[in-house]
Formats: sequence, C-alpha cells, structure tokens
Amino acid sequence: MIDNTDEKDIELMFAEARRYDLLTAEQEQQIDAAKWQAVRELYALIANEEELSDYLATFCDQCLVNPPQIQRFPNRDLHFVLRRELAALFSDGSHSAQSREAAQKLGTLKTSSARLKYVEGLELPASLTVGIAVAILRRAGGQFADTVSDAIGHWQRHWQTPVPSFALEQETLAQLKQKLRRYTEARDRLVMHNLRLVYSIASRYKGRGVGYLDLVQEGTLGLIRAAEKFEYEKGFRFSTYCFNWITQAVRRYVGDAGTLIRFPTHVQEQIGRLYKERYAEQARTGQEADTETLAANAGMDPEKARELLQLRNLTVSLDAPKYDDEDDQSMVDTLVGETFGGASDDAEQESLGKFLGHAISRLESNEREVVSARWGLNNAPPLSRAEIADKLGVSREWVRQLERSALKKLKGQIDVQKTFDDYQHSSNW
Repeated sequence: MIDNTDEKDIELMFAEARRYDLLTAEQEQQIDAAKWQAVRELYALIANEEELSDYLATFCDQCLVNPPQIQRFPNRDLHFVLRRELAALFSDGSHSAQSREAAQKLGTLKTSSARLKYVEGLELPASLTVGIAVAILRRAGGQFADTVSDAIGHWQRHWQTPVPSFALEQETLAQLKQKLRRYTEARDRLVMHNLRLVYSIASRYKGRGVGYLDLVQEGTLGLIRAAEKFEYEKGFRFSTYCFNWITQAVRRYVGDAGTLIRFPTHVQEQIGRLYKERYAEQARTGQEADTETLAANAGMDPEKARELLQLRNLTVSLDAPKYDDEDDQSMVDTLVGETFGGASDDAEQESLGKFLGHAISRLESNEREVVSARWGLNNAPPLSRAEIADKLGVSREWVRQLERSALKKLKGQIDVQKTFDDYQHSSNW
C-alpha cells in the first residue's frame, strides 16, 4: 500500500520526469561525446602536471602491490565499489601490464606528451577517472561529491607510500573543477532524460515486498551506472543500453530486500514466474490452481515447482498472532528463554573455543586464515567466500577448495571427532 506522502512524492517525480523529453540518437551522441571529451581532458591535465603524474604512478603501484582490503573499510559497499573500478589494474587484471608500465614510467618522464601516452594506455573507466580527479582535488583543498573518490580516500590511508598533498596553481584547480562539472552535467543529462524508463521498469516489480520508491531509487542508481559506462561510438542507443542496467539493479534489490531469506537470482526468477502464473490462473478461473497446472503453464517439472512454492513458507514473522483467531498473543510472546546463561555455559564455550583453536593451529597457514575468516573466529565477523577472495586477492574457487581441505583435515582428527560426539551427547540430555 502507498500512503498519502508517497503518492505526493510519486506525483512530483512524474511531473519532474515529464519536463525532460526523450533524446534522439543525435542528441545522445552529442551529450556522450561531451562526457568523454571531459574525461580525455582530465587525462591531459594529469599528464601536464608532474606531481599529478607521480600520484597516478603511485596509484597504479598500489593497485599491484597493495590492493584494497575489506577489513580496512568502515563501509563494505565502498570496498566493493573500489574493487569493481580497480579490477583491471590489479596484478591479475586485464590491464596489469599497462598498470605496471605506468607505475614505472610516469614518475620519470619529463614531457607531458610522453606521460599522456601511458595515462591513456590505462584505459581507465570514466567513473574511475573522475574519482581519481576528485581525490586529487580534495588533496589540494577542494571539494566535490563522488562515491568512488570516497572509497579511494579510505584506501589511501593504508598505502605503503605516503600520499602527498598538492600545491596546485589556481588555474589548474579551476580547470580541474571545470572539467569535472562538464562530465557531471553530461552524465546527468543522460540520466534525467531517461528517468521515465526507471519508473516504467520499477512498476513491473511492485507487490513483491518492496516499496515503489525504493525500487525507483535502485533503478536510478543502475541508470547512473549505465550513463557512466555508455560509449556511443559502439553504435547502441543509450535507451537500449541502460535498460539492462536498470532491470538488473531493480531485480537484485528485490531479491535482497524483498524476502527474509536470500535466494540465487535464477531461483528468485523461477519463484516469481510460478506466482505470476498462479495469479493469472486465479484471475481467469476464479480458483486456486494446483501445482501440476502451474508447472505446466510455467514449463517446469511438477516436483521442481512444488519445491519452489515451498520456499516462500520458510519464514514466519514473530509479530504474527499465535493463532488465527487471537490477536492478543504473538509468536514472540511464546518464546522461552533466559536473559543470561549459566556460568557453566560460559566455561563450556570457552573450553570448546580453546580446543578448536588448538585443532585449527594444526592446519596450513592459508587454511587457518580461510577457516577463521569464514566462521568469524577470533572475535571477527564471518565473511562470505567472495569477501575472503577479495581480502586475499584470490579466486572464490581457490577459497572453496581451501575450506573443503581444512574441514576434511579437521574431521579426520580423532580428538576433534571425539569432542564433537561428547558435545552432541551432552546437548541431547
């Protein structure tokens, strides 16, 4: 349901979107050309100033030898934003050779034309180029809003080489701000003239446990990302290019926030297709469709459809009434528990913790690191395999194999198996 406040906000959004006409192909090309022209001018500005070229050389060197670590970021989202932008420049990235050359050459070349060759050779994404320029501007005492630059600022605190502050001429600072404004204006024009597409796509995902305004917000973030990456020279229309970015952002948000339990994207799509067929069949016949009918309409195996439909029944709100005909008592009122555990519980947990630490110490160092991070040992938060892979700078498959090897070794330790059997026996009592 949408309250009156939301309705007013939606009306204002629609009225704002109607102010911006749809762009023609020629207009999209002109706007995107202005965006990339601003990016190329930022390349030239960095190459013209020796101290800015030195900074970029250090930046590339740190990408190779000191990539960002997730535990050093107060906000995980900033870490993932930066990893996404820098992935090509890492030692195992597609542009590692260019990154290594820039780190070695940019600090030694004396002419701006020679430096520009290596700056352009990095082929930095537009969003990363702007993030680096804003980071430079902030080090020189200026201010400009940019999420990538926020992430770079956190990463710079842990660089092995001190980050310099720049004493730039006022003319250079003015040029830097001007080019950033030109880039932002061009990107925002692409966004504003395509907002109605966000509203259209978001409306398709209403009624899935997520508010419409939240869907619009996530879709707009996808649109902004598309505007940053779009290249008209490849021959596509921007309205076509951004459709998948908006849809992906909205679908991902629905999967993350729409249910208490997160399922893989393909499972969410299959569940959504089944419920869509259920509503259509009910509207057509006025009766609840059986599983076989739904499976046939959705083109699925009946047993698979039955399993997917059961996934929606795995969670119950603690605020729900205990019985259908009672409103006074909720599920949470019936939970039995104590505020504090007994002293023996603490002693038992401490003893098990020490024993587990001793058992893990017999593993290889990389296996110990993976196991500790995976289950949040040593008072640390548990991490997913993807987060551990980012932290160690390796693939998720390598982390999975190490985890599997470590668990197999732990299971093979006789004292570990005996302790587990004793603990399980005492728990049953």
